Amino acid sequence: MKFTTLILMRFNDGREVPSEQISRIIDELAAQFNGCSDEGVTKGQWLDPKDSRLYRDESRRITVVCPNAQLREAEQAVIKIGQELDQRAMDFEVRDYDGVQFLKIPRPKKQKKRGNPNE
Repeated sequence: MKFTTLILMRFNDGREVPSEQISRIIDELAAQFNGCSDEGVTKGQWLDPKDSRLYRDESRRITVVCPNAQLREAEQAVIKIGQELDQRAMDFEVRDYDGVQFLKIPRPKKQKKRGNPNE
């Protein structure tokens, strides 16, 4: 499966999340799931359903590919990030739940040289 989450670059009060903290969060995801892709900065908006407050933000879009069996672990990892960043909600998109595979590529066999055995 492949999951994507957004790591906010500012706390809800407007303070900047330290770049070291963002790097550590991304490194922890990579360690936990054996890799991840940082797809760069994305801009977005979120309307809080409780008070109708509109949040505009910039986030780092992070994508992880892992086995389907790690779905709950992935959810918990994103919830932990949300708690660390004091968020009310975190974007969590799961794609290709039944379709992502890693294909092992065999090395090509060396072909024997053809020619006259008497040469």
